Amino acid sequence: MKVSYSPQLMEESVFRHLNHLERSGYRSDYDEFHSLADPIYELPEDDREIAFEKVNRLFFMEKLKLGDHVLRALEAVGLIPKRKRTSKKSALLKENQALKSDEDFAVAEAAILPGEFTEETESDDVEQIEEEAVAVIEEEAPPEDTDEVSYDLAREFEERIKEVIVKRAINKVDEGSNVLNRVSGNPIIEMRVLASRFSNPEEALDLDAFLIQEFMHAKDMVDPEFDYEDAFIPGNPSVKNLITSRFRLLWNMYVDSRLGRIGVVSVLPKEARFREFDNFYRKIPDKQRRGIFEGIWTADKFTHEELLSMATDLDTLMSKYVDPGEISEEERDFIHLQGSPCPLCKFPTYNWVDDPESICDEMVLEAIQIDFPDWESKDGGCDRCIEVYELRAGVG
Repeated sequence: MKVSYSPQLMEESVFRHLNHLERSGYRSDYDEFHSLADPIYELPEDDREIAFEKVNRLFFMEKLKLGDHVLRALEAVGLIPKRKRTSKKSALLKENQALKSDEDFAVAEAAILPGEFTEETESDDVEQIEEEAVAVIEEEAPPEDTDEVSYDLAREFEERIKEVIVKRAINKVDEGSNVLNRVSGNPIIEMRVLASRFSNPEEALDLDAFLIQEFMHAKDMVDPEFDYEDAFIPGNPSVKNLITSRFRLLWNMYVDSRLGRIGVVSVLPKEARFREFDNFYRKIPDKQRRGIFEGIWTADKFTHEELLSMATDLDTLMSKYVDPGEISEEERDFIHLQGSPCPLCKFPTYNWVDDPESICDEMVLEAIQIDFPDWESKDGGCDRCIEVYELRAGVG
């Protein structure tokens, strides 16, 4: 399995990282980069793009070692055994040290080969990579007994995955992982990440946590036991967005809980994830809400279908973790979750009037039932709809 990085990601990541170092007073890498990059402007215009790509590749992979974040994340989730990375010393660096003048550098630059990253094989063959930077990883001797996290060394996932491609995301919505060619049997993990995440060395743990979480999602996608599939979510766009948000939350909880059990850092700690869960399901009584959260957090296995069912249907979630005697059917009917569609206007609702009958005039209820004959007070409604019908009934 090889790990490759898009030229756009390498270019912007190196630029941001070096600028941060320069502003922080560390100029050595910044100056070295410009000693290699500035003479490229003397080359013919058609040759500059390739030359800049070589310099960016050198700094991304070798000098700044930004690609190591990806390798560590792959190790942490068990997609690759714990390994060490080897590389041939970049010809670009060798040539630059040997050149004595800018003129010599300009002549030699066109002949420079890109840095190569190879995986050792029995025949010790070295494959030249021309179009993209490829981080290759080789097996390392078993580590000595230390306090480090013991990673899963099983090769089943590595052998199942053909390639990992890391690309630049254009915004936060674009970030995340996906598995291409999953059905065909030659899956490729595509990771999109903002280049700005690579800029600050002090935020390296946040970058690692993000990559680990997204690679866990990708690992689930290729895990036959999780049985991931591109499911169709019925309903209007607002309902689809609501179900998708709940599903993402439940899947993130499943990921974070497994990472916590093996001592690997996650994007959010348990209590922070509970606050997110609490925001989605705050209408469920406190005791039952905490019980549902703990039940999901301590679960060993979920399938994609189980998570999607719990995100889609509140009864499925409640029946799985709440005993029938703890809460009656009538009480369940009054649970109106934030973001659920109002039965009147169908828009996502965050300010519910749970029992209009207890606070509204009878004329308001009659006005609602004229338009919605099947509506009952226990169905509730959003505060705006109730206000509209109060005005229509002349009692607002």
